Amino acid sequence: MNVIVEASANIAMDNIYYYNLKYSLRNALETDNNIRLKINNLADFPYTGRYIPEIMNKHLREIIYKKTRQSCYRIVYYISDITDTIYVINVLNSKQDFNQFLKLHNYFKNYFRF
Repeated sequence: MNVIVEASANIAMDNIYYYNLKYSLRNALETDNNIRLKINNLADFPYTGRYIPEIMNKHLREIIYKKTRQSCYRIVYYISDITDTIYVINVLNSKQDFNQFLKLHNYFKNYFRF
């Protein structure tokens, strides 16, 4: 499967990197590399992620990257069987209120038409 990282996910990963860079270069690089590694692994194992509990749709999934209890991230992606493509939509800190995020950003409306 092809993996496409949406602009919103790239911006989120950049923000995560720069936030972690304030505290530790090593931690920023390690977190960024591990998140990108999990995204790259989606091409071979697209269904390893779980269903998103807030959205019961079999095509919207997430992978949890957990470095420590304080730094845990949700990699949100959409699997399109028609186009044989995985769209990485966003990377969120697990402390964020996901329901509030859904209200503020209507990313998912574009993915239900595939």
